[in-house]
Amino acid sequence: MNRSGNALVITILILVLLTAVGIYAVSISTTDMNIALNHRVGTITRNTAESGVYFGIAQLPTIYPAGSDYTAALTVGTGMTAAYTVQSNNTGASAPEPGFGSNYKFAIFSVASSGQAPSGFTGGVRVDADVSYGPVPAGTNY
Repeated sequence: MNRSGNALVITILILVLLTAVGIYAVSISTTDMNIALNHRVGTITRNTAESGVYFGIAQLPTIYPAGSDYTAALTVGTGMTAAYTVQSNNTGASAPEPGFGSNYKFAIFSVASSGQAPSGFTGGVRVDADVSYGPVPAGTNY
């Protein structure tokens, strides 16, 4: 019997198996990198939208109605910028709250911020906040 070709066949099978394992490992690494990048971009976008809400709250009682929205760009990394757009409105009449007496009231505002993903990426996040602003003296119109 001539068995001189068996070693070559077994070696080729082992090389094919190792190549398949290597390709699988590279594809898993690439997928993990994409997941990490998407998570980072999502976090940046959400934080940008939250920054807009905090800006809008800090500006109360100034409001930014539709058509005169406030937009700002933020540097979020080397060569990357993200932006937010803020809208705010007075949503209701001033109302008293317990512990402040009838001479003080609180105005109710809604603040909404839309954050756009960093440059080079797509996506957006919207953050809404309802704010009780006050106390302000009764009779003050906010």
